[in-house]
Amino acid sequence: MPSASNRATESSGIRAPKQQRSQRSFDTVLDATLDLLAEKGYQGFALTEVSRRTGVSVGSIYTRVDGKDDLLRAAQARFQERLVEEHLEMTRAERWEGKPLAVLVPELVTEFAELLRRRGAVLSAFMQRGAVDESVAKVGKAGYHVARESFTTLVLSRRDEIRHPDPERAVGSCFTSIYGALARAMALDVSAEAAEDSGSDLAELVEDLGAMALAFLRSDG
Repeated sequence: MPSASNRATESSGIRAPKQQRSQRSFDTVLDATLDLLAEKGYQGFALTEVSRRTGVSVGSIYTRVDGKDDLLRAAQARFQERLVEEHLEMTRAERWEGKPLAVLVPELVTEFAELLRRRGAVLSAFMQRGAVDESVAKVGKAGYHVARESFTTLVLSRRDEIRHPDPERAVGSCFTSIYGALARAMALDVSAEAAEDSGSDLAELVEDLGAMALAFLRSDG
């Protein structure tokens, strides 16, 4: 089965390399694209800089993509594939075996926040681009749903410790609230210049989100 990044290169405007050497070269271009997005965001992203960093000519890049936005979409597919793998590993049931709800929820929120922090610069570039690019938004939304499903599946495995009368709804609401609060605190959905400066400490926010989620799941409604 082809990977997500390979499937993306089969779409309009992106031409998948046929040879292994060409694939390695294109992979280098995609990695450089992600590095550049992490450093400078979408507004600072340019094919000429990708070419300079990789030694792959702009002309050669154009044999694989029709333009800047197509390269961005190919890089996003590569990024989302890696991000999904990290989400699934983070929520793998065996990693949390023997941990009760009171331990699992705060620790899971902390790990999730760390993942967003680590991948936040690139994720932010795609989230902001997704506001005006339907294709980018669609891929990002699919990744969000994978994260939500893996989070809820793990927490619901402690269903017998959840006192809320509607566990599925409660866990889903927890994820939505946690993701939204962290995305805003890390300015993932806006440019750094436009971010609100709440003055709150991220570590304290993460701790509070874990405590609030646990309290909500333990409430009887």
